[in-house]
Formats: sequence, structure tokens, C-alpha cells
Amino acid sequence: MDQRINSIALANTFGAIDIVLHPLFHIWISIAPESYERLMNLFVAGLHLEVTHFDFDPIHVIVGTIIEAILFWLLGFSGATIYNFFAGTAKKQSDPQTPKS
Repeated sequence: MDQRINSIALANTFGAIDIVLHPLFHIWISIAPESYERLMNLFVAGLHLEVTHFDFDPIHVIVGTIIEAILFWLLGFSGATIYNFFAGTAKKQSDPQTPKS
């Protein structure tokens, strides 16, 4: 059984998720910054997040989304590639070697 992950598919999934969520987070912060602060403080122990100034310039949101999507794409591709490397290494170690005649 092949345990490899399609690196491009995972990278595309990460990028697509970010393209959808990044603008939604911007909208959420612009509407209710207090709830965003409260939720982020719950998720990250020791983080004291405070939204003091929020830039909702559409150009910044678009550029930020593109940059973040690229980084998430690279993260997905790298994660899958590293997983495939270690899955291949583990498979080679577990396969019995056939004796040569």
C-alpha cells in the first residue's frame, strides 16, 4: 500500500483555504475586533492580542492574501514532501530483503 501524499494537491488545498479565510478574518476583525481578540487569547496561551488599528485597505488585503497563500502553499508542499520522504524511508526499512541467488 502506497502511503504517499500528493504534494501539489495538499499545497493547493492549503493555498485555497487561505485565500478563502484570510479575507474573512479581515471582515471579522473590522466588524468585531473584541471577539477576535478574545478567541485568539483563548487559542494561544500567554498571548495578549489587542487590535489597536486595523487597515482594511483593499490593496493591502489582496496583497496580504496573495503573500499568505503563497506561504501556505509552500507549507503544504514542504509538509507533504517531507512526509513522503520519511514514509519512503520507513517503507524501505520495513521491506524484507530478498536473498540473491
